[in-house]
Amino acid sequence: MIVIFNKILLTSYEFPSIAFLMLCQSVVSSLFFYLKTPEKPDRNVIIAATTNTFNIYLGLNAATGLNVAMFTALRRISILLTMVLQWYLLKNKPTQLQIVSICMMVFGSFVAAANDISFNVHGYLFVMANNIFTAVSQITTKKALKNKSKETLLFYSAIMCVCISAFGCMHFKPQDWHMWDNTGVRIVFVGSICMGLVINWAAAWVIEMNDALTLAVAGSTKSAMMGLVVCAGLFDPTYIFDIFNFAGLQISTLSSFLYVYSKKKTQSPPTQPKSLV
Repeated sequence: MIVIFNKILLTSYEFPSIAFLMLCQSVVSSLFFYLKTPEKPDRNVIIAATTNTFNIYLGLNAATGLNVAMFTALRRISILLTMVLQWYLLKNKPTQLQIVSICMMVFGSFVAAANDISFNVHGYLFVMANNIFTAVSQITTKKALKNKSKETLLFYSAIMCVCISAFGCMHFKPQDWHMWDNTGVRIVFVGSICMGLVINWAAAWVIEMNDALTLAVAGSTKSAMMGLVVCAGLFDPTYIFDIFNFAGLQISTLSSFLYVYSKKKTQSPPTQPKSLV
């Protein structure tokens, strides 16, 4: 939903300031998590908050340069990067079946992008940078959550976002934009702010309960609904149906289900042999 809200606001309504949208999301989030009485930050929290801020900024920029289906497809590459970093930095070695499923997801993303007739260099560069910072932010978040609560991490991430985005929108005057009276603009603007709060809390919760790689894979499962909705011509007028793109999305989705199966198989306790007595 946040991808759809952002895409409609930034592309369909041509909202002129990504930094202002990021500022509004951050202010609401900082006020909400302040009520949770955040702890004093340590080094890991500061690092995670910094990478999260850059990740959000790059994600908003990438969404403006690509259609939703292509954005969703290319974001799969962040899963492979997360697996490598988690394996190398956190010493969390994936199983062979997990590696196969993740490689299939990335393969699906390349199939989806193989015949992209709306190639946008700006969008591709931002989405690849977004992939890198997504992987780094998820790993640093996992490290930060070992000693601090997720509310503390999200509060300081929001504060850092407020500082950076406020600087970025110094020259933007909201009152000069002529579409504030549009009901659709108000709905998607408020929806983007609310979903920003929800998705950040949910992502931190998933990493806290599982690991960074599971969060990365969980994010890819949305492509089943997203791909069908967008391919049906809803929400994103910039999307032009292409069989390669559609097939790649579904390959990635099926691969994510294979990962869930492998994760469940790994966590299942061994079956105790029945006594013959």
